[in-house]
Amino acid sequence: MVTLTYREAATRVHRSRRTIRHWRLHGMRMGWEVRDGQRVRVVELEVLLAWWRQRLKNDPVHQQRLRAKRAAQAAARDSSEPISS
Repeated sequence: MVTLTYREAATRVHRSRRTIRHWRLHGMRMGWEVRDGQRVRVVELEVLLAWWRQRLKNDPVHQQRLRAKRAAQAAARDSSEPISS
């Protein structure tokens, strides 16, 4: 079981520490751990990635980027195929 601090979690999913805190306040399960004599909040990697994937799935900007990328790939694939007569 891999656990990450706020900073490590934010770095892992390319978000700010404030975003990780926001997710915790809205229900993401986090616990406490003692590191270097200090109590720190930690989140399991699997829990963090599940929250992150759910947020991407519901993000309209991310979905539009995916659609644009697929369309560009399809156009490139169609233009590279030889025309048969």
